Amino acid sequence: MNRLTAIVTAVVMTCALTSLNTLAEQSIVETGIAAPPDGRPPTGPLQRIDSRKWEITLAIELPTFHKDDVVSEAVVVPVSVLDTWWQVDPRSFRARVATDSVPVADALTNLTVSQSRWGDSRVEVSIPNFVEDRLRMELTWIVETWSCQLDEVAASAVPMPTAWPEEVERWRHTSEGIDPNEPLIQELRKNIAQKIPPNAPAIFAAKEIIRSGSRALRTGDHHEGNPFGARTRGLEARGCAQALATQVGSEADVACICVALLRSMGFPARPVIGLVDRKNHPGGALSGKKLGMWGEVYIPRCGWVPFDADEIRGGISPTSKIDQHWNGFGADDEFNERVPITHELDIYQPKASDGGRTASFIALCRMKTKLDQPGQGPTDILIQTTLISRGRGQR
Repeated sequence: MNRLTAIVTAVVMTCALTSLNTLAEQSIVETGIAAPPDGRPPTGPLQRIDSRKWEITLAIELPTFHKDDVVSEAVVVPVSVLDTWWQVDPRSFRARVATDSVPVADALTNLTVSQSRWGDSRVEVSIPNFVEDRLRMELTWIVETWSCQLDEVAASAVPMPTAWPEEVERWRHTSEGIDPNEPLIQELRKNIAQKIPPNAPAIFAAKEIIRSGSRALRTGDHHEGNPFGARTRGLEARGCAQALATQVGSEADVACICVALLRSMGFPARPVIGLVDRKNHPGGALSGKKLGMWGEVYIPRCGWVPFDADEIRGGISPTSKIDQHWNGFGADDEFNERVPITHELDIYQPKASDGGRTASFIALCRMKTKLDQPGQGPTDILIQTTLISRGRGQR
């Protein structure tokens, strides 16, 4: 069932809190079950250190909206609550709702966190029946992040496995925007396979795949995320197939290509959408954080190893030695500065009536009744993010 082409949305970074005094605070009414280990915490050669806490607020706006009283409606936001490199306390979710700047009473809005056994969650905030015009909603939660350390010498002793853990198997198959069976991906896979010696350690094979995949786009139209300070409709993305076919893509497309290539060669791999600093922002100020995408590849006896395909694309040459540390792969003392949101991609293809508004993009918000209706639903939902550092973690 395709529920990923449903609604328009966007995310961009802002460093000032939005006024909340006109909004009604809500609390959680449901949580799910805990997730399995799934590489958490990392093991053996891979370790996590130095945690930090962040408070994220998504300010969601529907400029014009009419709700049918007989239809139960909610805004849905996918949030991964448990990963190797971050953890969300489901009890920290809070929602506040207002219509035409008038607060909605607590009793008229519910917030539900439905958590799967894999750690993925769907956060739903109900919409009251009497909404006739402008709706504003704020969803806030706290996430703890870790930095990562990787002993590549120890990891290089790990061969490619003959089987993978059941809990990571789903990350080896086709998903939205990431198709390991795409002919252009298969063509790249054949070329990359020639560069990987027989019986190469799993980590060396993964690094070569990511290096080659990160350089698969020749276009100069490669840019990241959203401009600071503007409400947008999401992270620009076309998916690996369209990006390779047109040779036009964003940093998100580069990540999709690398994840698809890893899957095509047998590795479990997955994308991560979140807020990330780029080096052209002095001091790593909060205003420098932009919506972006990185990836994770599962290495046996290690767990989920993070990588930044965009950083590898710009900093690792074709002659860089595979057995040496690469910036952007596995070890990063500042990895806790990345603030993740979800593994789930929802690549929205604008309808013809949206002409000129935006390219296809990854959405972080959609309407519950439109999840299974591609191209349906409001196309003017806008989101901004506010990020506050809550200091060092307790562990």
